[in-house]
Order: sequence, then structure tokens, then C-alpha cells
Amino acid sequence: MKKFLFLFLGLNILACQGTKEEEKKPVKADDEIAAIALAVETLKNTILNPTQSSLLAVTHPDMTYGHSSGTIEDRAEFMEVLLSGKNDYKAFEISEQTIKVSGETAWVRHIMDATIDIPESSVEVRLDVLTTWVKMDGDWILFARQAFKY
Repeated sequence: MKKFLFLFLGLNILACQGTKEEEKKPVKADDEIAAIALAVETLKNTILNPTQSSLLAVTHPDMTYGHSSGTIEDRAEFMEVLLSGKNDYKAFEISEQTIKVSGETAWVRHIMDATIDIPESSVEVRLDVLTTWVKMDGDWILFARQAFKY
């Protein structure tokens, strides 16, 4: 009877450990790339229709945001520019996107074509953009961005 009890307990322990291992299955790289592409699209849509909550959700507290003009903004400055309407994005298209993932960090390169209303004028830009994303609490959020004229 003791042998049966030990065998039964041992098999249950192994079964539980097997379940834990199954729960720890690594996320496939294609799934992460798709999640990052969705985060980029979410950022684009947030820039087109900014709200404080959506901007907070897609950006890291220590984010740095570099413009092709050389201007560099932190998260608060970036949000203020969008929420105040100083930069009012009317159109924003992304092309030639490349995504690379390394653990909880990823970088994305793409071409950005946008129409932006700024005080007293409207500008059209074509920029090459590099963004760095980090995974926090299961979500990919923007950590850094730098653009330069294409």
C-alpha cells in the first residue's frame, strides 16, 4: 500500500511540474513581432487622436522622443505637444517596416509619411524613424524614438 501511495504521489508531482513547464512555453518570435507591429499601429493611432490615457498607455515613463529637427522631448513634453494641438497630425502612414526582437527589447525601423498642422501652417514630412520598445507587464511600450529626414 505504501509503494502505491508513493507512486501515486510521485506521479502527481511530476504531472504538476509538467503543467508548470507547459505554462512557461516561450512566446514565438512571430507572435512578438505581431505584438510589436500592433503597438506601432496603436502609437500611430494615438498620435492621430491623442488622449492622455492612450499616450500614457503606449509610452514608457522614461521615454525619449527625438525629432528630425534635433528637438528632443521627454514623455511629458511629447504628450503636451500632442494634447495641446501644437502638432496636430492629420495623416500618418508607415511603410518599409522592419522589426527585430531581443528578449524584452525590440527595435523598429520604418518610413513615416505624415501631414502635420502646426501653428499657422501645415507641413508634409517623410522621415526615417527608429523606435525602441520594451515589454512591461506583458505590453510593448515605446522607450525611445529618433527620426531623421529621409
